Amino acid sequence: MTFLYKEISKLLIIRFHPRYPQWFATKRFKKEGIIEKRDYQELFKEVGISEETPSEWLLQVLQNLSFTAEIEPRVFFMPMVLPKGHVEIPNCPAVQPLCFAFNFKEDAFSANLLDLPRSIFCQLAVNLTNKDKWDTCPNDSDRSTIRYTYGDLEVFLMDKPGRFEVAVFCFKSFIFSKKGPCPADLKKLHDHCAAIKGDVKEGIEAVSGSVMGKEFLKKVNLQVGFICDCQKGSTHLALLSKSKAGVTLKCTRP
Repeated sequence: MTFLYKEISKLLIIRFHPRYPQWFATKRFKKEGIIEKRDYQELFKEVGISEETPSEWLLQVLQNLSFTAEIEPRVFFMPMVLPKGHVEIPNCPAVQPLCFAFNFKEDAFSANLLDLPRSIFCQLAVNLTNKDKWDTCPNDSDRSTIRYTYGDLEVFLMDKPGRFEVAVFCFKSFIFSKKGPCPADLKKLHDHCAAIKGDVKEGIEAVSGSVMGKEFLKKVNLQVGFICDCQKGSTHLALLSKSKAGVTLKCTRP
């Protein structure tokens, strides 16, 4: 296993390598996180993968460990190596990202849980890429923001301090008529957004259990809501609350 981790680390540290890659396969991998089978030998040679390591076997291991996802036949996406901070989501004040955050129970750290989850975001990106209807856009993604298309929707998955955020935008093909949205349009949009929320929630639970262990899921609650604007202390969520009066947002701070 030590040998395997050493080989994988050669791919991961390319983000921090001071030397510019020379070959196209390596440049593309460093910029877009793409490994293509037709030229992966160039990539493996330049990053120093041992010639004794079977290339096809290593690609399969990366996929089995949820480090990569196959986005096209013989083309793999590895979000862990993406550069940081060049993607900007569309400027639309009317769209508020949906937030996913862990709420730790009082005894959460009594069972050898010494830190917050790590390495979850990139594996979540892989998890979603493997789901139906989620098409990843590697050239429009970075280490903390992954862009997807989901039918007529544009979806951004973002890694933020203490939470994940999902922002959904409509493509022009989904623009409502001048008379306003018809019931069928609203139902289609609602169904898509509900499916996106369900996929992300399911993915977070699956990946966090894989990274931190099943006991971790017994010590936390996954909260889904929006950033609260009450300005009470640090950033926190407002959760949906149903009552006879309808659906409202309820601050999670006492």
